[in-house]
Amino acid sequence: MCAQDVTIGVVAELTGPGATYGLALRQGAEMAVRDVNAAGGIGGRTLRLVVVDGATNPARSAIAMRRLVVGDVQMVVGGWGSAQVLANLEVAEQAGMPYIVVGATHPDITTRRNRWTFRVIQTDAVQAEVLAQAVLGRLGARRIAVVGDGNAYGVGSRDVFLQALARANVQPVAVHTFVPGDTDFSAPLARIKAATPDVLAVFATVPAASRILNQAREAGITARFVGTGGLANEALLAQAPKAAEGTLMTSVFSEEVDAEARTWAERFRREFAGGPVAPSPVLAAWQYRAIRDIAVPCLQRAGAERVSLRDCIAGWRGRLFGVPGEAWFDATQQLVQPPLFTEVRGGAFRLVAAEPGR
Repeated sequence: MCAQDVTIGVVAELTGPGATYGLALRQGAEMAVRDVNAAGGIGGRTLRLVVVDGATNPARSAIAMRRLVVGDVQMVVGGWGSAQVLANLEVAEQAGMPYIVVGATHPDITTRRNRWTFRVIQTDAVQAEVLAQAVLGRLGARRIAVVGDGNAYGVGSRDVFLQALARANVQPVAVHTFVPGDTDFSAPLARIKAATPDVLAVFATVPAASRILNQAREAGITARFVGTGGLANEALLAQAPKAAEGTLMTSVFSEEVDAEARTWAERFRREFAGGPVAPSPVLAAWQYRAIRDIAVPCLQRAGAERVSLRDCIAGWRGRLFGVPGEAWFDATQQLVQPPLFTEVRGGAFRLVAAEPGR
């Protein structure tokens, strides 16, 4: 590796339950680096990656993060799963390493006390709140059941969602929180079926989310499935092709927003066709945009000096393909961007039109 190279570290869950998400993040990073280098690199210097496996485990992910912060990397982009990222950011904050999070939504990831951690995906506090308003308004539902993972992501999303329902004087007809690693949901689903919900909010990621959707339909539950960005994974479509149809979810990317997003998603699918799982542009787009459109411009302007690089990221403002309108980081270093809704139609994630007046 040349001393003049610029290196970005990537933490991705390449093994364990989060492996399909980590694969997409790695692919998005690899595509971004190829595109940056094809365009001349960073001031003529080659951009390189060091990818480490977080193993879908907070302790192991923190160890992987430590490998990066003591190595020859200028910044870290990646991270999936709130539990892993909450462990990772402690390492980044202590080391003074700029860290852009792309795949975790717990509100505590972006706070005023975290000076080095940024996030480009919307927080649970936004996604679950917006989802609740859509369930109450767009869907007009009042009989709402909730099932969620007992991890940081599932609990954080569940709590925000339930608080939003409570403000509207709506009480859920059933709530179940499962233990991470559970595979048989027949008992809680039987109780949920008896409550006759119109909507079932699922705060989980694959493979658990796929199992819940399949087992719910097998149990005779006809409620509309809804969820947040954790459901936006092509693996859900492959693992629950019939059950997932009609599922409504929040998202931070849709290839139907603009022509650049469509072109990019088509190219991404071609480049990674034939792999172990179907290419997931929804996930990979987060990583690609964070590197190409945010990290690289700041590396070009601020160089490798960490304080200058951090300050550049904090002041970033611009357009990201696949998201309508302009985006920027707020005082907590959370990216502010317009919310999107997608739903599964015809075995694909399709953009849902905004409600009139919004």
